[in-house]
Amino acid sequence: MAGAEIKINIDDKKIRDLLGRIRRNLGSLKPAMEIIGETVQASIQRNFEKGGRPDKWQDLADVTKKRRAQKGKWPGMILMQSGVAGGLAGSIIYRASDDRTVVSANKIYAAVHQFGAAKGSFGEFVGNVQAHLRKGRPVQAHTRRMKLPWGDIPARPFMMVQEEDWVEIKEALNRFILTAGAR
Repeated sequence: MAGAEIKINIDDKKIRDLLGRIRRNLGSLKPAMEIIGETVQASIQRNFEKGGRPDKWQDLADVTKKRRAQKGKWPGMILMQSGVAGGLAGSIIYRASDDRTVVSANKIYAAVHQFGAAKGSFGEFVGNVQAHLRKGRPVQAHTRRMKLPWGDIPARPFMMVQEEDWVEIKEALNRFILTAGAR
């Protein structure tokens, strides 16, 4: 599965009615779908900034924190090792059309972070291990079978629409209707 995509079915009668009025009055719903996309995209960004909403994401494993610290990336934020620009948080995009808004993350690992993955659930591979010292003793270069992922990755759902987003969407759509009617 490449990336992750969120599909939101609007079961809120007031929002559906509001979208119906926009369509009747203006013809195209694309500007309204843009508003929904912007709102949901901003909400997902807040999910990253808060480390999970409404519930905090599970903390990183100690070994992950240690590896990040060695790279100068810890302390830091969960799921934001590369920052917004180069990482998962920066990959959130939306596409609006006349009848829908699709919000997605275009990183290949997005689905793993959204849904989680069990150790070894992607199979095994043979990796090359370079010669090194272990407890002061030399270890020769060799190959080793390794599981992917090498440990359990907990689900950290970031592609979520929060309750307050529905209020913001309704208000934005109402403002859109009022300004469109004034044109």
